[in-house]
Amino acid sequence: MSGFFAWFSEKDEKGLRFWERDLFGKDRQATPVMLSELCQQIAYMMDAGVSIKDALIVLTDNPTKNRSMQINLQAALDGILGGNSLSRSLEETKYFPEFMCNMCRMGELSNDLTNVMFLLADYYGETARNREEIKSVMLYPAIVTVMMLAMILVSVLYVLPHYALMFEVSDVPLPVLTQVLLGISDLLITQWWLVLSITILVIMLPPIFLRTSTGRSWSEYVMLYIPPFSVVYRQMINLHIVQSMSLLLQSNRPLAEAVLAVSSIIQNKKVKYDLQKIVAGLQEGNDFWILISKVDYIDPIVISMARVGAETGNMAQVFNYACTYSRYRFQQMTRRLNKLVEPTITLVLGLILGMVMLSIILPTFAMTELVGY
Repeated sequence: MSGFFAWFSEKDEKGLRFWERDLFGKDRQATPVMLSELCQQIAYMMDAGVSIKDALIVLTDNPTKNRSMQINLQAALDGILGGNSLSRSLEETKYFPEFMCNMCRMGELSNDLTNVMFLLADYYGETARNREEIKSVMLYPAIVTVMMLAMILVSVLYVLPHYALMFEVSDVPLPVLTQVLLGISDLLITQWWLVLSITILVIMLPPIFLRTSTGRSWSEYVMLYIPPFSVVYRQMINLHIVQSMSLLLQSNRPLAEAVLAVSSIIQNKKVKYDLQKIVAGLQEGNDFWILISKVDYIDPIVISMARVGAETGNMAQVFNYACTYSRYRFQQMTRRLNKLVEPTITLVLGLILGMVMLSIILPTFAMTELVGY
């Protein structure tokens, strides 16, 4: 037991315990909420005339609730004290996103790090709100699913077996549906260890498979092209691209460089490949709006706005408007998905629960008829 507690509290070379790392033993990256708060704090201090070194000293002297953030901020501060730039120090921790490190590098080169930090705070704040929007949409269906599954399990494991004893004593012939559910109930009760093992495998195998190259490619294709997932996912991809482009163009980055930077933060390989093709097209002198019009998942309105930006020469402002539009479309799609998912889950689980109830009611009617005779 003492060995277990020693392993439970053991720290790695960064000072993190095992629960502060992910399923595969890797240091969890900072969440958008944490990054938004960090960038905002740094931006306000730098705007008040505090150097980046002193800003990090202040942040490391005031411990946060997240130990991973605290440890990696200290590592970044050590890098700055050792003569490295902020972008290099953040990059070496492997805790902060590549996009944030690149943006900090741009801010250092243009001597406008304070403004970049404000832009990053807004960007990660918006990213966090988008994620919360998806979570809130899926919360109610998840609660309904858990409650109805609990009712089904109680009915199959407890209610149905007790009724079966009564039917057996009365010598009532059981319907096929009741016999099937009794068989399932008996399997769950007598072979619970096997069912539990299979359930754990079913829960754990998908994340492991999705970490493989084949699994990622398969999931990316499904999310991008198979409804209903693609309805929200495509809009989320559009919003992610437009948000990033808006941030980069406001930082006065060239269009080709901005698209290349966006391709580096997109996880979907298909989208990344398409963005890299757009960069190649821009370098050849092609119009941006023509290039993105050939990408089948880009919103037509975004394409039209990009054309207006090209004609007016004010691409940064146009992408700012496109960001507002894409945000509205994303929220609209998530609400539609919620309206679709809720009744679908309720219908499917309601049918299963109805079958369980029928398996009890039908033999009860048969027993009543026998008693009547």
